[in-house]
Amino acid sequence: MRAAARATRTLRDQLLGRPRRSAGELRPDRRAYGRQVTESDDEQRTAVVRILGLGGSHHDFCACLIEDGRVVSAIEEERLTRKKIAFGLGPRLQRCLSADYVLSEAGVGIDDVDLVVANDFVNPVFTLRFRDRVDWIGHHLSHAASTFYTSPFERAAVLVMDGRGSTVARNGELYGETISFYTAGPDGLQVVRGLHGRVTLTDRRSEDPYEDSVGWMYEAVSKAIGFLTSGGMGAPGKTMGLAPYGTPRYVQALGEFYVLRDGEFRQSTSQQIALRTLIERELARAGTPAARDEVRADFAYAVQEHTERIVIALVRWLHEKTGARDLCLAGGVALNSVANYKLLEQTPFERIHVVPAAGDQGTALGAALHGYYGLAGNSWKPAPEPFSPYLGRTYGAAEIDAAIEAEQDRLQTVRPDDLHGHVAKELASGAIVGWFQGRSEIGPRALGNRSILADPRAAEMKDRINAKVKHREAFRPFAPVVLHERQEEFFTTAVPTPYMLMVPDVREDRRDVIPAVTHVDGSARMQTALPELNPGLCELLRAFDRITGVPVLLNTSFNDNEEPIVETPQDAVRCFLKTELDLLVLGDVVLRKGPKA
Repeated sequence: MRAAARATRTLRDQLLGRPRRSAGELRPDRRAYGRQVTESDDEQRTAVVRILGLGGSHHDFCACLIEDGRVVSAIEEERLTRKKIAFGLGPRLQRCLSADYVLSEAGVGIDDVDLVVANDFVNPVFTLRFRDRVDWIGHHLSHAASTFYTSPFERAAVLVMDGRGSTVARNGELYGETISFYTAGPDGLQVVRGLHGRVTLTDRRSEDPYEDSVGWMYEAVSKAIGFLTSGGMGAPGKTMGLAPYGTPRYVQALGEFYVLRDGEFRQSTSQQIALRTLIERELARAGTPAARDEVRADFAYAVQEHTERIVIALVRWLHEKTGARDLCLAGGVALNSVANYKLLEQTPFERIHVVPAAGDQGTALGAALHGYYGLAGNSWKPAPEPFSPYLGRTYGAAEIDAAIEAEQDRLQTVRPDDLHGHVAKELASGAIVGWFQGRSEIGPRALGNRSILADPRAAEMKDRINAKVKHREAFRPFAPVVLHERQEEFFTTAVPTPYMLMVPDVREDRRDVIPAVTHVDGSARMQTALPELNPGLCELLRAFDRITGVPVLLNTSFNDNEEPIVETPQDAVRCFLKTELDLLVLGDVVLRKGPKA
């Protein structure tokens, strides 16, 4: 595996015209990572180690900057280009806007950076500006680093599952990472087992099928039942949301299309073709639109059921091999929050951590963190506080005022003395609120700084937001955010889930209290509001609780359908004006639509 990785890096170096450097080599004016550097005979300083991580694949590009092991800033390219998952940017991708963003946020330039690290599955155009500096690491290694080095665990087992990863050549054919098992501790990450699936190349990279890939199977079903996103890729989040509406009709049939045993998932090209053919045939046989919708829901149910079975079996195998108490997850499959909660319920692992940027954007985090702990050889020690997903920049009052002034003839503004009390009262009266505060979140979930918030007590709120604000399918559920100290009153778990990556059940006696965030099967993709991560969100929840007796709000991402989450005040104002949001809160300013008073 190491020889193959070296061969991959060498080929990429040739393509980019990059001179070879040894892994971890510093720029000339640095002597050592974090060691004392003599500046004069009577003065010493400790050098700050800065590492720029670049991540993604053919989508979800991202940049991250860390200083001495601490994540300073991270941002996804889509938030800056305003193109969903940053797919199809062409030559514009080489601008690498996210790198400029994180460097600017830290107040440094590229010459102040010791290492630039990227995963070797990222589109090389994204790294062109830094081609003389990049050290390449494996795609799955960067995923593994992203979740372990953001976890609260000193030691853990790590599982990475996605659609596709770094490729190697074997006997004239191309194989790519699909499932990787690791152990991790103070000395870093060690591979337990890595599975590689044969790649069947097509003209479009996003459609290259990998054998033996759980992520590919889920995406293939998503695409076959009509759920697509940018670049013709599958939209597995929609499939997960539709699954509870289905029946077990196709569960047995789908089980014929793969083999699972002894920590291995195997699915051949012929089985992949047969699966797609079955779905196409069943949709063609359905005589009415309603019947086709039932087929889609039943296949969503089947692929979700089998994904849960597969993931549970693989995790149990990993526990048998490692005996670890704690588990870290990353890769696209780790965004399946329903399966994540089943792991907590049905495997021996006591604690589970899923990095909030579990998809390919998280490989930027992992590249930078592996640069610090793996390449630089620093020993890992978990931080006492939970990892903060709020890694974007803070926009000041002047920038907020400028965004408002640009649309001043269409906006009415007020600065209430009690912001949280004022907004809570509006929410309790039925307002749908765009909530823009502090630093933006990394990853696909809005976690209370770039959120749309609403009253979960109103059953019609789900349909209203889907139709009037998000402009998306009516079946799509919305998530609740709840105060940590009140969580068990409403949900069937005491485990905090601050990144919205677990789906417990809503307690039966509370489902009628918060129907807008209770899915059809009684579940909810819950976010726990922790004061150490987001004190402002907690204060808003407390204010809403004082009015209603309910410490829960509906929380969904601040964006329209098929758009990236808003990043800037200008983005927020634009989205507010083109959707049927009732209020927009920018920092301490509350805005309504209408001519300036």
